[in-house]
Amino acid sequence: MLSIRIEKAAVPVAGKDIAAGTGRMPWVDYARALAIMLVVYRHTMVGLDRSGLAVPSFLYNIQEFLFNVRMPVFFVLSGIFLGRSVTHRGQGYMIWKKAANLLYPYLVWTFIFITIQILLSGYTNATRTTHDYWYILTDPRELDHMWYLVSLFTTSVLLILVAPVLVKRPVLHLLLATGFHFVHPFVVKYSLLFYTSYYYIFLCIGVQASSYIRELDKRDSRWLWKLLLLSLPFFIAGQLFWMNNIADNYKPLQDWYLLPFLVIILVACVVYYCVSRLLYNAGILRWMNTLGRASLYIYILHLLVISSFRMACLKILHINNVYVILGGSLLLGIIIPVLVYRLSKRWTFIHRLFSLDKQKGE
Repeated sequence: MLSIRIEKAAVPVAGKDIAAGTGRMPWVDYARALAIMLVVYRHTMVGLDRSGLAVPSFLYNIQEFLFNVRMPVFFVLSGIFLGRSVTHRGQGYMIWKKAANLLYPYLVWTFIFITIQILLSGYTNATRTTHDYWYILTDPRELDHMWYLVSLFTTSVLLILVAPVLVKRPVLHLLLATGFHFVHPFVVKYSLLFYTSYYYIFLCIGVQASSYIRELDKRDSRWLWKLLLLSLPFFIAGQLFWMNNIADNYKPLQDWYLLPFLVIILVACVVYYCVSRLLYNAGILRWMNTLGRASLYIYILHLLVISSFRMACLKILHINNVYVILGGSLLLGIIIPVLVYRLSKRWTFIHRLFSLDKQKGE
């Protein structure tokens, strides 16, 4: 019988968060779990709102308050891991790994999702036609949440290509990445370039900070609490500033706000780091370790799960209670992908839907 087995993280020891012998940073799974839960929560709330339900403003504003942070966190975390290998492995190998684990599932699952949405066009919030298949190659922004996979792929490939020249020149690298970030408002019509230019800075920061993070991981919880308490006022003030200075499409009201918005996101990343490490050090909420490891599966599948559940509630069961649908969507949107993740460890054909990499034992 299949069960959700909680992945065992390395036993937390003050000042020693690197899993013995693996070089792994177990707290990263907590950070991924926090970010992926925010993603599921946002898409649940947006789906309820678009379905015409009266969503309480305080529930909706929770995800609005953190909207600008959740995706940059994923890029920073990816950069931390990329930074530990980008200068030690061949470019061809690294690009293949990214294609096998990001580009491949993007191609597979965008095709699946578009097909499902066309077949169920009378029941979903999306309006799809066969023309949407063309967007897989030309405009990922039109494909709901799947833009993230191809954007992480393009930013990673770009970083791998420039790494021999720029990674050992961190100041120059960060300056160029910042300049590239400020280009994104001018290429908004080209979603691949838009997302690559916007998010590259966060991947770059993760790569350049990876060696420093390993040193910070030696600090104990007392130091983390001090950093968290110091950062929180700036985090809250920054998020409020961001919320009050964006248009309905999340663009800044003034172009020069791009710089403070970037600083605000980086402050939020510091808070994420502190909270994630404190949770790990405390040895609590160990199930978050499983969510972090299954975050790719949750990201890909959660929208299909929560939209199916919402459709069943509204169209079949005639349930329109926001709290019932919200609770069910959050639980199922996380649990079902985790079950698929566990199944993929047993059955190769499921694993092949998400990666071209070989499993252990193949």
